[in-house]
Amino acid sequence: MLKIKNLHKSFGGLHALEDVSLALESGKIWSMIGPNGAGKTTLFNVITGTLPADSGKIEFMSEDITNMKAYEICRKGIARTYQQRNLFPNLSVFDNVIAGILKDREEEQRRKERVYEILDFLGLEEKERASVSGLRPLDCKLVELGRALATSPKLILLDELIAGLLPSETEKICEIIETLRDRGYTIFQVGHEIRPIMRTSDWIFVLDEGCTIAEGLPEEIRNNKDVQSVYLE
Repeated sequence: MLKIKNLHKSFGGLHALEDVSLALESGKIWSMIGPNGAGKTTLFNVITGTLPADSGKIEFMSEDITNMKAYEICRKGIARTYQQRNLFPNLSVFDNVIAGILKDREEEQRRKERVYEILDFLGLEEKERASVSGLRPLDCKLVELGRALATSPKLILLDELIAGLLPSETEKICEIIETLRDRGYTIFQVGHEIRPIMRTSDWIFVLDEGCTIAEGLPEEIRNNKDVQSVYLE
């Protein structure tokens, strides 16, 4: 589904991504871990067109999307959430989610139906008119996920979606992510919370100083000495 080959991105003399290559198949949960500053969010930004790549190639569904505009990549079927809250704080839950559908040419009634389907799935149906600015952190993350789902994506990039949550809230997010996979979505997530990452992932990549240093099944990554030395210990 997604192929990244020899991707480079620098900021001045800092090599944020250096010769990164990876491939994602559809219908699985893929994860990327690594220390702070490893380049994980930068990778998401380059994939989704927020930042241009310096060199390298990104293919999605066998089409070259390298350095396409963000809205073009979204229309191809890639959606994302953000590490920092990126919602319309003064708008309602409903209006934030429906913003993800505005790119589609649909009748207003069908748009509303799609939003209600998403809110019901995420457990937000009773908060549809609530202002996002007054929501608890978990609900804000769910709204952002809902807006991503509203774009009708094939691939969803989740940037630290479970960061800063209580254990019970993390459990809910994990269940939602697993359900999305079971419904046919492909997930690519970044996270620091090792336990939920190990639980939900089908495959894990490890990034350090802009380079991929390991990849494998969760148990293989847990027991990898190189990964332990730079991240897990």
